[in-house]
Amino acid sequence: RASQGARRAVAWQVALRALAPVALAEDLPADVPAAMPRFQTWYGRDDFQRMFHRLYLDLGEGGRRARAPLVAAAIDDALGWNAQAVHEAPSWPADRFQAYLAAIDEEAEVGGVGGIGRVAYSPGALRHLLTSYAETLPCVNGDPPPAFAEGEAPPVRALTREAVDLGACERRELGPFFVATGEELHASLDGETAASLRLLAGPPEAREEVCAADPGEPCAAPGPGPITVEVAARGEGGRATVAVELGEAQPTWAACLAGPFPLDAAVVKADWRRSDFGAELPVHDTSADALARRLAGGQDWGEGEATADPGPDDIYTVVLPGGESYRLAALHIMTKELDHWMWVTLWWSPDPDTDFGADRPAAVASLAGPWAHYKMCTTAWFREEDADPTGGARAPSLAAALAATHPGAGGPSWCSNPYLEIGAGNAATNCTGCHQHGGTGLLPEVILDDPRFPERGRLQVRNNFATDYSWAVDSGDKLGRVIADEVDYYDSFE
Repeated sequence: RASQGARRAVAWQVALRALAPVALAEDLPADVPAAMPRFQTWYGRDDFQRMFHRLYLDLGEGGRRARAPLVAAAIDDALGWNAQAVHEAPSWPADRFQAYLAAIDEEAEVGGVGGIGRVAYSPGALRHLLTSYAETLPCVNGDPPPAFAEGEAPPVRALTREAVDLGACERRELGPFFVATGEELHASLDGETAASLRLLAGPPEAREEVCAADPGEPCAAPGPGPITVEVAARGEGGRATVAVELGEAQPTWAACLAGPFPLDAAVVKADWRRSDFGAELPVHDTSADALARRLAGGQDWGEGEATADPGPDDIYTVVLPGGESYRLAALHIMTKELDHWMWVTLWWSPDPDTDFGADRPAAVASLAGPWAHYKMCTTAWFREEDADPTGGARAPSLAAALAATHPGAGGPSWCSNPYLEIGAGNAATNCTGCHQHGGTGLLPEVILDDPRFPERGRLQVRNNFATDYSWAVDSGDKLGRVIADEVDYYDSFE
């Protein structure tokens, strides 16, 4: 919160993880790079709907009537099933599937396999939304939650659940997880697996064992300080599923979910634009002078200062199975590394090495694909706590652009994407302020222009984050409605 430099360094690392290439599970007949950026491998609304239908059906009539929880092992199974669900579909016999693979003979067509979904959820985020179905139901058709809530929230929340494959004598580490005074980290191994678990407290150079456990046994370590979870193979090893939870001293409120999202939750929102039929892309100037004029005026991004027609070497481009071609103009990335999330947004630019692209690290610039053509801004809190307007940036154009958006220490923070933040006043926003109202039914245009929400909605006006900053439940993908429709269907005859 108090360092633009540290914030931007972390944000580029977030972008690196979201954009890193992931190989396809299927071999392609054609000799093309068979990988796509990680965010395209995540889950969309259709995946959620398909898996929730299976999971809710498998509860049986008694479980559905009781709104029984969806246990972690069942969700593990659903995630694995979903990846192979196409093979069960009568409309996709083996010969059709092989013909589909054979037709993928260009790199842009590999990207097209991932589709052009607007919103995608990481496994951790999807798992939590599925787990939260019973808590979500009352919020779908009920009254909006109050802005301020009193009372105690659940004291324990999931941080991550991860399956690891261990060879003989192999050890793997998760973390470190940073645990505050008065908090306690809990870890356990599922089932009968050939592994054991230890919790190690302290920095890497001076760690001490706090707890050791076999599968099915609990293990806990108190704060303050970093705690690492170590999993060690016994005998020949095998697969071990590790669950890590945090007993919070002051847990975050999330009344319409089963607690806050876990640490490994991430959500992306993509802006895809047609690149065929002569379509061109608006170009937005994000230099210091242009931002100063924009923020002093109507605070809208408008239609841009020019247009461009970048090719696949300059902008991430995909070709869908039907032959339609799309460019990725922008990408929002929100990750639950912080209680109030880390907010990162990328946008394409014809001059990518100036202002908000001037500090791009070599690791991002060297990624496979045209990712060196995207600029980035980030925020982590409602207010800007870095007193230095330039954020200590070494690149003059970045320092000037940060200064142009700096409100003064303690003023509302800024981060806005010219392609994704459309509408009146949306050039003067900060992601966090709008998303605090997730689950309330408020429309963005109201948040941007209502005196109840000052500074274009950027300031904190609630402590009751009903869906933990996510719009997915009651807006956008409306996953709450997906849940309610499924439940109503079975309730109608059971």
